[in-house]
Amino acid sequence: MTDPLLEVRNLRKYFFERDSFLDRLLGDDPVAVKAVDGLNFEIERGETLGLVGESGCGKSTAGETVLRLQEATEGKVYFDGSNVYEMDTTELQEFRRRAAIVFQDPFSSLDPRMTIGETVRQPLDVHDWPPGDDHDRSKRERRTERVRDLLNRVGLSGDQFDRYPHEFSGGQRQRIGIARALALNPDFVVLDEPTSALDVSVQAQILNLLDDLQSEFGLTYLLVSHDLSVIRHICDRVAVMYLGEIVEVGPSRSLFSDPQHPYTKALLESVPRVDVGERERDVDTLSGEVPSPRNPPTGCRFRTRCPSVIPPEDVDIEQDEFRTVQTVRDRIRNRDVDLSGTKEFLETDETDDLADRIVDTMLDLEEAALSEPHRSRVREALSVALEDEWEEAEKSLAAYESVCEDVTPALQERQDHRAACHLLDQPAGVEDTVTDSGFTPRQGDD
Repeated sequence: MTDPLLEVRNLRKYFFERDSFLDRLLGDDPVAVKAVDGLNFEIERGETLGLVGESGCGKSTAGETVLRLQEATEGKVYFDGSNVYEMDTTELQEFRRRAAIVFQDPFSSLDPRMTIGETVRQPLDVHDWPPGDDHDRSKRERRTERVRDLLNRVGLSGDQFDRYPHEFSGGQRQRIGIARALALNPDFVVLDEPTSALDVSVQAQILNLLDDLQSEFGLTYLLVSHDLSVIRHICDRVAVMYLGEIVEVGPSRSLFSDPQHPYTKALLESVPRVDVGERERDVDTLSGEVPSPRNPPTGCRFRTRCPSVIPPEDVDIEQDEFRTVQTVRDRIRNRDVDLSGTKEFLETDETDDLADRIVDTMLDLEEAALSEPHRSRVREALSVALEDEWEEAEKSLAAYESVCEDVTPALQERQDHRAACHLLDQPAGVEDTVTDSGFTPRQGDD
């Protein structure tokens, strides 16, 4: 088996807020926005790996960081055996020739002041292809011929060489972007949401074109997308991202037919299906908001929205109730209860009354119908928090501590692909609660 063309190891990309000279002068600590936080994957030669997840999970940042368009905070990227982040100027220029990108928005990724011929020819000029005297007439002719051939190959006409981007539709502009990416005959191309800005009628044409080009030129793709139908159409393998981390990776067919991670199952559940029972199908959408990458949850980052959080063995509690208690614990841990605002809103200063009314209204716990003794314990913890005794409030709910919040799950082998979920650590008989999605539920361990 040959070595992969691309290997990504422990890749991190943080953006820092409050990191200016004035902030440092005032003593403010920088705040890290963890866009990409420890990615590990590889791409074989000629393969298409799909990187999928919700908007804001770090997919595009990962693609740009792999190409060194963004400088990594930590980690290594090996391209054909060489570390991209240790390349000198000459090696980096060679890497730029062999790796390219197709950007998401064809309306903003093309310079409106340049003809499409100049746009596609620009990489040839920058990398001096073919090498020789720039004033050589045959050299200029070869570049022009190369551009016209590329335009023809992506479904445009070489006669459109002197036209400007505003004269083309969105799909045509994306074809121009693809031609530009292929100008230097690269080995590896990052496709950053290549069809998301296009009409549905045009998307299939672009995907088919990318598929044909891959076969013709032996290309290797990293396809970044939030569209599962696009991923399924073109990818050999799929890596699912959530909040800067990969939670599942495996062959496309296996991942779509038998997902292992609750987040992957939820994504697939949200895809409309063409069948008779679609109107009657109950879709269990994820509750809650995606946490901020400035302060991601401890342990499993998906636990704040997961329908299958694992409670402690000695706590008898339903899943909905347990997730509600977890919400309270997180808000207490993060000091996310506005004491003065709550008192003003509820028009009372009585601690006991405040605790009761917060349980009923401010935290929306009435929907979970907390049973005893869990309701009383939550009320007591909130009463302590309202006295500004946050640490004591945390301790009062320590019995509800879950492995999902203490331990970060690692990617582990599961059938023919890998997933990062503590449900896979559980003994036989522990069932995943997301079993009505139409996919095969996870079986117990052997």
